[in-house]
Amino acid sequence: MKWILPVVIALSLAAAGCSDPVAPATPTPVPPTITETFDGTLLVLGLNTHVFTVQQVGGLKVSIANITPSAAVNLGVGTSSVSGCLVISNLTAVASSAVQISGTATVPGAFCVSVSDPGSLVEPVTYTVTVTHS
Repeated sequence: MKWILPVVIALSLAAAGCSDPVAPATPTPVPPTITETFDGTLLVLGLNTHVFTVQQVGGLKVSIANITPSAAVNLGVGTSSVSGCLVISNLTAVASSAVQISGTATVPGAFCVSVSDPGSLVEPVTYTVTVTHS
């Protein structure tokens, strides 16, 4: 009978080791509070990339303004890598103070915004991109 207690303890420990692990809590996105501004000159058939770092999971807003002379450009946002900007979301935009791309950065890290010629520029343009993130 003395051997029953150690066997019960051993079986209890073995059964506890087989339980499913508890999933980590999903981070709660925070509102964007960091604003970064990038100025540039986009050449005909050109592509410019601006890198920024998201500190925590949260909102992301991008707008382009002050396109001079007035023109439409491609605006994109994505993740930054050694091979460039891997665009996740993009659109053709004209200058506006309104948010043109918005979403949620689901991980902290290096992100990028790209500005490129959609094929319609006839001369270089200057612009200002504003990114608000957490």
